Amino acid sequence: MTGATVVRRTAVTGAVLLALVSSFVTGLLVARAGSGETPAYRLAVAGLDRGWSCARLRQWYVDHGVEQVTAWGWQPPIYARAIPLDGAGPLPTAPGSAVNATALDTHTGSSTGTNVQEASVDEPDLVKTAGGLLVRISDGSLETYDVSGVEPRRLGVAPLAGVGDAQLLLSGGRVVVIGSDQPDPTAGAWSVAPPPRTRVLTYDVDDPSSPTLLGTRVYDGSVVAARQVGSVVRLVLDDELPQLDFVQPSSRVTQDQALEHNRQVVRDTSVTDWLPHVTTYADGRESSAQLVDCADVSVPATFGGLDTVTVVGIDPAEPGVADATALASSPDTAYMSPTHLYVASSPWSNSWRGFGLLTPAATGPTRIYGFDLSGRSTTYVGMGSVTGLVAGSWSMDEHDGVLRVAVTRSGATSLVMLRPESGRLVDVGRVAGLGRGQQLKSVRWFDDLAVLVTFRQTDPFYVVDVHDPADPRVLGELHLPGWSSYLHPVGPHLVLGLGQTASSDLVLEAPRRRITVPPTPVPTPPAPNAPELPKGSPEPVRPARPITPMQRAKATLFDISDLTHPRQVGTVSYPAGSVPMAATDPHQVTWLPDQDTLLTVIGHGFGGPTYDGDGAWLSVLTVRDGTLQNRLLRLPAAVPVTDVRTAPLADGRAVLVAGDLVEFVSV
Repeated sequence: MTGATVVRRTAVTGAVLLALVSSFVTGLLVARAGSGETPAYRLAVAGLDRGWSCARLRQWYVDHGVEQVTAWGWQPPIYARAIPLDGAGPLPTAPGSAVNATALDTHTGSSTGTNVQEASVDEPDLVKTAGGLLVRISDGSLETYDVSGVEPRRLGVAPLAGVGDAQLLLSGGRVVVIGSDQPDPTAGAWSVAPPPRTRVLTYDVDDPSSPTLLGTRVYDGSVVAARQVGSVVRLVLDDELPQLDFVQPSSRVTQDQALEHNRQVVRDTSVTDWLPHVTTYADGRESSAQLVDCADVSVPATFGGLDTVTVVGIDPAEPGVADATALASSPDTAYMSPTHLYVASSPWSNSWRGFGLLTPAATGPTRIYGFDLSGRSTTYVGMGSVTGLVAGSWSMDEHDGVLRVAVTRSGATSLVMLRPESGRLVDVGRVAGLGRGQQLKSVRWFDDLAVLVTFRQTDPFYVVDVHDPADPRVLGELHLPGWSSYLHPVGPHLVLGLGQTASSDLVLEAPRRRITVPPTPVPTPPAPNAPELPKGSPEPVRPARPITPMQRAKATLFDISDLTHPRQVGTVSYPAGSVPMAATDPHQVTWLPDQDTLLTVIGHGFGGPTYDGDGAWLSVLTVRDGTLQNRLLRLPAAVPVTDVRTAPLADGRAVLVAGDLVEFVSV
């Protein structure tokens, strides 16, 4: 591929990854004919069985449930030994690759102003814009603003009842609010925490001064992912193991008795105990129903966990209508392109994750299930597996029908290319052994390129040619102190990294003042009400406070015009103790291509001192002539830094939303 081929966007936040695997194996699951039972229908691809009767599906859950239950209830995670890394030899390189003239596409925002992984796939957030309308979630309410004038002006407000950690999507004149279902506070305390459920509210904002609730649906399970393609909103829900009447060993119940009792409880379950339900609230009426029929639950031929993954398709124009399909497996993450959905089930999913624990080095394969998207419907297309960790949705990307995945194993990273073939996601190519002994911190995918950062003591920045899925190759690398947790294209050949300094970058600081030598020990003042010391007693001495190096956020501008020799051309260092919020939430980034300016939120971390006391900043980073310029704006101290958002407007301006503050940003 030659010429200035336009490369699209896709980003990855790499939170700290667990050391895992890089070799990729083909997933082969054989569809089962049903022991004497003819399915209602069968997919023409291998890997999943579907169309089972409720009796057969219930027996599948019971058989595996009896294996998973213990004398104390559901089985907790099992910690596994690490797998030695396969020898990969020298990294393949491709000097003079055909993609050397590639130009990066910097248009990464959705049509509603959110910085997203796929420009045409919107993601729920706290703030959305469309034309002169801004919609936000604030303090348990849905608020609308007119942002077409000189100053933002609030138009209307509607309460958000019964929903926690709410986020929203905007589709035409409809707002879809998604969050966790919150129990009625007047119902009294629960003796056992209720199972997670997801509440979805649809509002009409054609008249933004009076948002109107059209309907509410509550789904069993928690949200793995929520995305919007066109007008269709899709939810990927994880309905975890059912809460059953288990006992535990005690002075009156032996371990064997408890185990047998719990196994019998599992044997006595019905299929409705295992399958998710939906409760609908509309026109003052409440109704509940099973979300999917038994025949619509796909069952892997290889056991992948007892959870049930449900994919629900909703068109906000018809909030009372939804299409749903399900998969009997335990999901960890999901990635959605405009045409496909991929659900990854990692090694520890076979054990119950209710304890909130992860295996440090899992041994089993991560299975990836692929689905085709059409309208509201979802159809299975194939499965592949990788022995390693897929850390999150932004570790995956699809281009030209090929799924590209960044996986880690035992401190090394691989990029693996998968193509659907006859019901399988077949490994067609890979590059392995990147960042040996290091953690994958971030990945950014483009049409023909991938750039990624790993870290231990230095920051290897890799440029990988992925234009030929069968032969991906490392083109160049750059080693710097620190690391970048988020990567963003900011020019045809420029990538901006937001991350942290490393120990070699650090400045030694004592609390509240910069010093070069330890302070002299000083007497400790007496504590309140402490007994008076006899005259002549030695003064107690307070040890000097240790001088500790403080990490800080940093921004690094990379030039990849020569893909074989990436360069650092600019850097910005932030106050001590600071962290880039984009490392964990890319929605706290706004790129303004017309102004060559990136807005990002800088918060606090590491429990250390910061300049000018407490608070957080909005960093205004401008790329000029290949250099990086920065301006810091202090944010209100009382505002939770995780809730701060900026959003671009159609007229080129940007708006800052921070607590009660809604104002335009001067860039």
